[in-house]
Amino acid sequence: MQQQQRRPYHDYLRVNTASGSSARIPLKDGRSGGVFGSATTRGSRPTQEDTFKVACVHVDPTELRHSLQTSKSRVLQEAGRRWDPVYAGEDDAIAGQVVWFGCFDGHGGQAISSFLRDELHGAFEEVDGSMATDTVRYTRSLGGYFRRFTGGLLSRWVRQDLLPPVRASRPGAAHHRPKKQNPALDSDAGSEPKVPHTEDEPPVPPAKEGTPSGEDVPTGVAADVAQAKGLGGPSTDAPDKGLITVEKIDPPSEVAKEPLTLAERATLAWLHVDRRIQSSKSLNVGGSTASVALLHSLDSPAQPWYSSKLLSITSIHIGDTRMLLCPTSDGHAIPLTNYHHPDDRAEAERLRRVGAGLITDSFGEARWMGALANTRAFGDSHFKKAGVTAEPEVISQVLKGDDFAFVVCFSDGIGGVVSDQEVVDLCRGAQHPHDAAKNVLRYAEELGSDDNATVVVIPLRGWGNVGGEDRTKETREYKKSKVDLFRDHRQ
Repeated sequence: MQQQQRRPYHDYLRVNTASGSSARIPLKDGRSGGVFGSATTRGSRPTQEDTFKVACVHVDPTELRHSLQTSKSRVLQEAGRRWDPVYAGEDDAIAGQVVWFGCFDGHGGQAISSFLRDELHGAFEEVDGSMATDTVRYTRSLGGYFRRFTGGLLSRWVRQDLLPPVRASRPGAAHHRPKKQNPALDSDAGSEPKVPHTEDEPPVPPAKEGTPSGEDVPTGVAADVAQAKGLGGPSTDAPDKGLITVEKIDPPSEVAKEPLTLAERATLAWLHVDRRIQSSKSLNVGGSTASVALLHSLDSPAQPWYSSKLLSITSIHIGDTRMLLCPTSDGHAIPLTNYHHPDDRAEAERLRRVGAGLITDSFGEARWMGALANTRAFGDSHFKKAGVTAEPEVISQVLKGDDFAFVVCFSDGIGGVVSDQEVVDLCRGAQHPHDAAKNVLRYAEELGSDDNATVVVIPLRGWGNVGGEDRTKETREYKKSKVDLFRDHRQ
């Protein structure tokens, strides 16, 4: 296979033609020539904090195959054994194409969700294993929940000997802390919420200008220091783009010659971008969820995802944006993501050691630390010590294209009023993905949703062939009959 210089992400998909040449398929939506569908509304909110991004990123084909072969799933292992990048395309530019569909729901402002739309896919493409140790070292410096952080999925890439040590707490230390000498100096009236500091956290040095809190500009051999100049896109404004300095440190020798897996790449990119957000005063306001679907054709030669007979799909997710998969057999909604809410069983177990922090508000919704609906998010820096993390939940699987009709992504402006099965049923009869997205958005508005709302519908090879019955037709009609007074209130 011919090796070419690595190409950055772009807004089209390259495919081989029958004549032996290649063609470009623009990644655009709409009924006229669109290859996916989308619909979005600001609702009655003053700003639109939802964003989405569709792009084609490049991942080394060797890494894609390694991710399949090292999976715990036998199905993925077999797919990795059979897929040969040499036969996928004329060069690795085609074999390494991965189509990125991202949906982001901001809170507390639109800065972070817009930043993720513009930067996250590029960071995913550009990170490498030598950034793992410094990224984990910074995350550990946040203290609290992260004071013993060793990297999670990145652990094998981290030089554990270079992480700051964790000081053991003395028995009963929490009951013998010295009293404040001047309470007025420590008053946080009118400031952001703060998580109590625990005595056994490693000390966090003051931030230097232009760097994140708790992070010193690395010193040492110049060759070991890399300036991450706005990974994910060009950057000329450091405060707006979160320009940071990353120390490149060789990973442990046992993994030095291995490629990252997709899950490791995603975790590193998510933590790195979250660090960039915290480094910028203009970005470090509020937070955002992120749900990303990565689609990669395993056909030989490679085909567009919507006509691939064998397709790898990886979901990368934090927060409560949602992704569903629709099978052609019966149209039963299959969740690709979980809700990262404080009352979720897995999240509650993860946060158990942090201590009390779950409060139910007057609407009956669980809030972590009394303020947050999501326990995983970009930003929300004042709650990092309490366990709010940007570590994503990553799930990969291999699909037979004919067995599945579409993937649908949506924000909580939809999910808050429309059930998973209703979303799928609203899409099943549409002629084009654009129509499907409009159907879902219109129904949410009819039910009175006034939040920002975004829907993205991604067709697969089985589009238009959904079997079974529309399970929720009667339910939808009943629900609409009860909200007549609120219908069309935005028009």
